Amino acid sequence: MNKIMQTVASLFFISFIMAVPVLAQGSPGGHDNTADMLRNELERTDQLIEQAKEAVRASQSPVARFNLEAAIDLQAKAWRAFDNEYPRLAVRLTMQARERAKKALASARTSEQGERVVLAKLERISELLERAREIMIGQNAHSYRTILETARDNIDRAWEFYNSGQFRAALTLANQAEKALDKLIRRTDRDNRNQLNFERRAEAVRQQIERAELLLSDCKSPNAQKLVDQAIEAFQQARQFVTEGRTRAAVQAMQRAKTMVTRAIRECRGDDLLVRRYEKLKSNLERLSEEVAPSDDHGRKFIEMAAEQLRLAEKAFNDNRSEAAAAALKAAEMTMSQLRRYLESGN
Repeated sequence: MNKIMQTVASLFFISFIMAVPVLAQGSPGGHDNTADMLRNELERTDQLIEQAKEAVRASQSPVARFNLEAAIDLQAKAWRAFDNEYPRLAVRLTMQARERAKKALASARTSEQGERVVLAKLERISELLERAREIMIGQNAHSYRTILETARDNIDRAWEFYNSGQFRAALTLANQAEKALDKLIRRTDRDNRNQLNFERRAEAVRQQIERAELLLSDCKSPNAQKLVDQAIEAFQQARQFVTEGRTRAAVQAMQRAKTMVTRAIRECRGDDLLVRRYEKLKSNLERLSEEVAPSDDHGRKFIEMAAEQLRLAEKAFNDNRSEAAAAALKAAEMTMSQLRRYLESGN
């Protein structure tokens, strides 16, 4: 409401000044009253410019400084016009100066608000950097260290821009650093979870290797010792990959270790016959699958059932559950027999 009233008053004043010649002719004191009114308006503009100077000095905004300088220049011209008794020109110039001063104030306040926003972001990202540094302790991945160093450099430069009043440039670098740090923290958290899972799997494989080494003394299989040696080699290789930050290679090597030691234990426990039976049934299923047309839904259902039972048998082998593996193989064999009868009956 105050802004509206000021606008109305300014418009009234301008209209009044435009009528100066008429008023001056109609009243002996009209010229003096008009000059007083004009002087008051010029002084109001001076006051606004002083307010703008304080705000601009605090904000260090280039846009605000540009508008302030324009306001000062226009106001100086307005006073010269007033002194030389050019009231209409003085009015126009002081109103222009006033608008420039208002723009300077607005820019300064916006810049001040922006400064607070940038400062808050820089402080938050600096905390995020410290968190990332803590998480990175013990991480050997070169790519992670590179991301961290780049983010740190961007934050340092952002602070330099902030201290020199270049808030937009500071905000741009701060956003880049924030994005990189968020990504780094998410990836590191994921890797830490994978590391925990890997450690649990490694402990299980280590226990299997110890169990296999105990069985070797009474083992009749000449291949078992070789399989255990291969398992130990793969286990050690997996550990080396972990220290190098090669998580995927470590998981693959650990899986090889598990496969080798599982085969060794099966051979020492006499499970090799079950394995050969599994391989034979798997080959038979592949041949039968070729005889079933893709459009034969009933035949395909038998294929899927037998394949699932073979998968259960394989899982039981890997978990050293011989009885469960034998039961799954028996179920697969029965399903395949049903499939053969179905095919022989001509569908």
